[in-house]
Amino acid sequence: MTDKNTLASRRILSVTEEELSRIVLDIHDGPVQYMFAALSLLTQLQHQLEQENASPKALERVERITRLVESSLREIKSFLGTFRPPEFHKRSLLSIVQGLVIQHEEWTGNTVTLEVEEPLPEVTLPVKIALYRILQEALSNSYRHAGVKEHWVTLWAEDDWVCMEVVDRGRGFEPPPLEGPGATEREEHIGLRGMRDRVALLGGVFELYSKPGEGTRIKVKVPSNG
Repeated sequence: MTDKNTLASRRILSVTEEELSRIVLDIHDGPVQYMFAALSLLTQLQHQLEQENASPKALERVERITRLVESSLREIKSFLGTFRPPEFHKRSLLSIVQGLVIQHEEWTGNTVTLEVEEPLPEVTLPVKIALYRILQEALSNSYRHAGVKEHWVTLWAEDDWVCMEVVDRGRGFEPPPLEGPGATEREEHIGLRGMRDRVALLGGVFELYSKPGEGTRIKVKVPSNG
C-alpha cells in the first residue's frame, strides 16, 4: 500500500467514525426527543382518561401504546450507547478493549476472558477505531448466533504489528468467501464484510475460521502505525 493510499485509508476510518458520531447525536437530539415528548403526552392522556372514567378498552389501548413507546426508547438508547465512540483519542488501545469487554458482559450477562500479552505498542487512531469496531462486531455476532455464554479475546504484538483473536466454542457456521471475485455481497454478511474492509484499509490481515459444531475464531493483524 502506497503512502498516499495509507493516508487515504486513515482518513476514511476517521471520517466514518465522525459521521457515525453525528448520526448518533442527530438521533438523540431528534427522534429520541420527539418520542420522550410523545411519551409525556400519552402519560397525561392516560391520567385524563382515568379521571374521566373512560372505558377500560380505551385505557388498555393507551397503556399498550405507552409500553410500546417506552420499549422503543429503551432499545434506541441501548443502540446509541453501543455506537457512541469511547474517547478514542484520549485512551490507550488496552483501555478501550477492556472497556468494551466490561460493557459487553454487563449488557449480555456473558463472560469474556481477556488475555493481553504486554507490552502493547502505541497505535494510531485508525487502528484503535478498527480494532474496537471489529471486536464489537465479533462479540455481538457470537452472542446472537453462537449460542454460548463465554468468549475468549487475546491481544498481543508481533514486531510492528498488533494482533487480536476472538474465539467462541459455539454453533459455528460455513464462512462465506470474503476474498476474490466470488466474495459475498449478501446483506446478512455485512458485519463480516465490514470487519474485512476495516482491516484491508489498514493494510492488515483478516482471518475467519468456523465450522458447524466447532465454534468460530476471528484473527486480525494490523500495523501499529496503520
